Amino acid sequence: MKKKIVALAVAAAFTTPAFADNANVTVYGKAFLNVESASSDKVATATTGKSVTRVNTNASRFGVKGSEDLGEGLKGLYQFEVQMDADGNGSNGFGNGTRNSGVGIEGGFGKVIIGIWDTPFKVAHNKIELFDNTTSFTSLNLIGHYNGSANNYNTRQKNDVQYWSPNLSGFQAALSYSPDEAPTTTTNKSLMSMSGTFEQEAIYVSAAYESRADATTAGKTDSAMRLVGKFSLADLWLGATVESIKINTATAYTQSNMELAGQYKMGPHKLAASFAKAGKTSVAATGATQLSLRYGFDFSKRTEAFAAYTSLKNDTAGTYGFYGTTAGSTQSVLGAGVVHSF
Repeated sequence: MKKKIVALAVAAAFTTPAFADNANVTVYGKAFLNVESASSDKVATATTGKSVTRVNTNASRFGVKGSEDLGEGLKGLYQFEVQMDADGNGSNGFGNGTRNSGVGIEGGFGKVIIGIWDTPFKVAHNKIELFDNTTSFTSLNLIGHYNGSANNYNTRQKNDVQYWSPNLSGFQAALSYSPDEAPTTTTNKSLMSMSGTFEQEAIYVSAAYESRADATTAGKTDSAMRLVGKFSLADLWLGATVESIKINTATAYTQSNMELAGQYKMGPHKLAASFAKAGKTSVAATGATQLSLRYGFDFSKRTEAFAAYTSLKNDTAGTYGFYGTTAGSTQSVLGAGVVHSF
């Protein structure tokens, strides 16, 4: 009898006007963990082991989002998403970092969001990403970086204002602006990122550009350009990225990077591979190459098990890596994991 009373009380609570008004709330997330063995032939100190076995949470996340009809063809939008720590290595398990979060308005003019969000430059590459950007296996170890792994154009910007145009026969534009909230008398490190994307049936093409004022030298603007393409044919897709990053240090230089990627699906089985190359610069032999192989098995639309292997080789002055950033190192990682989306 008590159980029936409790059940009726819960049902009544969720049918009150307060909860009915929020019926459009979507709760979503992804649990994405793997165990892996990583190694490097060169490490930072003599006491550092040349290999390690570890468990990674990767981009596991939890979010809520929704919208409200404002009339006159307008909608109010919101989204709050946090990165989760499920292996005990993060500083704060439930909210181990803020992911795309903000509030905005959508209508016939397009969509405006204010908050923290992935830049259009970063998003342009997502269509051909095999590993969700954050794992040891991702091509973003090299793509979007210049002169080593610390300089990253694959970013989620805080203090961000973004605009997406309406989708016009497959074409959509995006623009992002992040002001510098702590400018000085000599620097104002604002960031602008934009993209134009065409997607229709089997074809995806995106061109993106990003500028960073005073990023490395006061009075100078660094910039990056990226072109991404993907072609799908039945159970096969092939993709490519080419990009150029211009840096205004004392010795200004331009670095070119590229990636080839593809996946073939056979029922629940998926075979995929990517090859990425970070170009050398006039500063030094700072380039690198990376080969990644992936096998996935779909238990359902929401649950996948996977195994992957990656080999990364730096040039003599290259400092890219997923197990340290020692110049000239050759690194590899072998792992397996499970991805569940809800």
